[in-house]
Amino acid sequence: MTDEREITLTVNGTEHTIEVEPRRLLVHAIREDLDMTGTHIGCDTGNCGACTVLKDGEPIKSCLMFAAQADGAEILTVEGMEDLPEADDIHPLQEGFREEHGLQCGYCTPGMLMAGKALLDEHPDPDEETIRDAISGNLCRCTGYQNIVRSIEYAADELENRAAADGGAVATDGTADAEPAASPEGGHATPEFGGDADTFCGREDCCGGPDGADPFDRDALLDDAGDGDGTGDADGRDDADAGADATDRGDTK
Repeated sequence: MTDEREITLTVNGTEHTIEVEPRRLLVHAIREDLDMTGTHIGCDTGNCGACTVLKDGEPIKSCLMFAAQADGAEILTVEGMEDLPEADDIHPLQEGFREEHGLQCGYCTPGMLMAGKALLDEHPDPDEETIRDAISGNLCRCTGYQNIVRSIEYAADELENRAAADGGAVATDGTADAEPAASPEGGHATPEFGGDADTFCGREDCCGGPDGADPFDRDALLDDAGDGDGTGDADGRDDADAGADATDRGDTK
């Protein structure tokens, strides 16, 4: 017979009373007992940060805490972000990750959002170093982190703009905060591509395209991969070579 105990958790504003074994982890109570699977399990050792939630406003690795240790606590998971007072349809952090491409596979994203939420609650206008320090306990295998940093910066700007619109907030030097550049479609301006590749993903010679070309300029990329005059194929062969190969393979009709 298992020795279960009754605990009460307030998760995303709703109180839940459940019975758990003494060694049941908080992450399993959230995912399995409360059926909130937005909180992910990555390593079970507290290294990856995918299971990060907020406990009484502080980020914790829910794979390292017993559910019984959280008895009586206020827990925030990713499912509750859209219901927070600062959220519109979605939370500014979620909007930032969407607009700045802060996720690829998305597995680390719930934990990153929780870490970002805790950061912005404490430091509404963080610099890049502060952001990187705040997410240093959350691992991402996809993005190179630069877009995650920009996503959190986006959210900080958005929250500041909303506060200014609601209450006339000003910068710490007493001057009115400048509005971010707007795109023709509304919202934040889309960053220009080209130039230093480190601006985009943090990996040298990656996103900037060959010779700093726009990575979305197909003609320029094909021209660079071909013979330089726009007539070659993407693999560097001219049309005659490609035709000869097709004949050898029997591909011609």
